Amino acid sequence: MAFLGGTLDVAIGILIALVLLRYSGHLDERLKKATGLLAGGALFYVIDFAWNTGTFATKISAMAATWLTFVWELVAFILIIVGALWAVVALATRGK
Repeated sequence: MAFLGGTLDVAIGILIALVLLRYSGHLDERLKKATGLLAGGALFYVIDFAWNTGTFATKISAMAATWLTFVWELVAFILIIVGALWAVVALATRGK
């Protein structure tokens, strides 16, 4: 059972991970852009959650609402994947 909702759970999890990364001392200048992409992806998930819970989405056609939901989730997914891969490379090459 989901705590709040599928995409909102993912967004909150990513934002908590970013806060823990900051307070663990691993967030440095090399990770700023990567964490920005991760935070942007999480915010697109928040937009998706707000879009689906709002009444505006139900007032337009179902096809348009479905496509906008797909767009929000696709942009969020791309930002999170690129940010995560960027962060992994930055952390892996940190000691060099």
